[in-house]
Amino acid sequence: MQVAKVHFIAKRDKRDILGMPLLDFLFKNRYMLLFYRLLTLFLLLYAIIYGFVNPTKENVFTTAVFWSLFWPFFMVISLPTLGNVFCMVCPHGFLGKHLTKIGLKLRPPKWLANPYIGLIGSNILAYWFVLYTFPSFLRSPLNTALFFTFFTLLSALLFLLFRGMAYCKYVCPIGSVNSAFSRTSFTWLSTYQEECKTCKKPDCALACPYELNPSKFDSRNSMFNCTLCMECAHACDAVKLEAKPWGSSLYKEIKQPKMIEVMVYILLTAVITFTMRFHHGLSRSGISDFMPWVVVGKYLQSMFNLPKWIDVIGLVAMLMALLLVLSVVYLSFKMVAVVSKRSLKDSLLVLGYAFAPLMIVGGLSHVLEFFFTEYYHNIMNGFSQAFGLGIHVEPLAKRGEAWLHIFKVFPFIAGLWSLQILWRRSALLAEQRRVLVFAVASSLPVLYLMLSIFALWVMVSFPPVHTHGAH
Repeated sequence: MQVAKVHFIAKRDKRDILGMPLLDFLFKNRYMLLFYRLLTLFLLLYAIIYGFVNPTKENVFTTAVFWSLFWPFFMVISLPTLGNVFCMVCPHGFLGKHLTKIGLKLRPPKWLANPYIGLIGSNILAYWFVLYTFPSFLRSPLNTALFFTFFTLLSALLFLLFRGMAYCKYVCPIGSVNSAFSRTSFTWLSTYQEECKTCKKPDCALACPYELNPSKFDSRNSMFNCTLCMECAHACDAVKLEAKPWGSSLYKEIKQPKMIEVMVYILLTAVITFTMRFHHGLSRSGISDFMPWVVVGKYLQSMFNLPKWIDVIGLVAMLMALLLVLSVVYLSFKMVAVVSKRSLKDSLLVLGYAFAPLMIVGGLSHVLEFFFTEYYHNIMNGFSQAFGLGIHVEPLAKRGEAWLHIFKVFPFIAGLWSLQILWRRSALLAEQRRVLVFAVASSLPVLYLMLSIFALWVMVSFPPVHTHGAH
């Protein structure tokens, strides 16, 4: 049911994106949003069908849409800039809002209402574990089509059964991930509070399919689970989308901090950033045979006589990265808890938000470099293949070209930014012992920076002995 728009705002703040005609049209106009969502829905369905019809490796389109365009390029670029616009245009969420209206609208059971299902089950196990251990599996167009068919059907089922967009909140591989990392962006959804004071009922909240209340975002310093679907802005003109300093919410107290956000930062820093430094970086260097995950991986591969299509080295690299990162975080925050006289949980909930930039901003290094060496020509040639455009393009750059090293600056931006946020947040935990708390809690970003420096030194001093395919 449509909710009538209320609280017309004649003069909007200068930082309000919805007060700028062009940006208002691009971010809020119903027809533009419908166009984005229909386009991504079309690409999703077409790429899946194309994968079933053309299941062999000659099909470039299916894998290019999912593994070069949507993830990681569009998502990793958009999250630290525009915020959660990936979910804004997501075809699953678009379908979900309509399916929920005709569904049973049941309240999700407690066992399902758990965002760790999406983070650990759908993201880390279903994607990253498979990628590192069976690297050729998702390079297959057919397997890629099956992968997204499964999640599309699963999302439809959950939307039909439960209220409140349960799939997006709890099961989607990137639902909680996008929500957590969007804090690093410069966009922030909220409301004109002077209008909210006279509001008899929260029209913005009533319109939200995710059962959120945008009028509370500022006071709670949290937009968790908001997908920028803009239904609230269509219902009430007092909703605004501001351009703020990058990551502004990360510097302030968060009234209802969520451990899932902190674990997103920690686990994905381990599973993506550290593991890629290990396996796709140091394992390709001239001293790869001395890396512990390579030594252990080769030993296990030989001992169990495993086939080559099982990448035991990749699996061990991921497990070692997880062990290293989780151990460093646990030990350092146990010490922080002692120094600050707060619990381990409280310490993590206050300081853990400082780790937000490590994966998503640091990941720009990999994504931007691979755009020139892999993603661009995969996307262009894939679309040309699928739509009969008759064009063929070559990579914009070759791996190893000196100018590509400029993108290596992003891990250092991420690490230093993390330390800056940590210094500011340490005052929220223990003002009197701030320096000591900061010094101990900075173990993870310092380790991250040291690994980045070491990886650069190794790649310069001991160049790769062979290249590897991107995925």
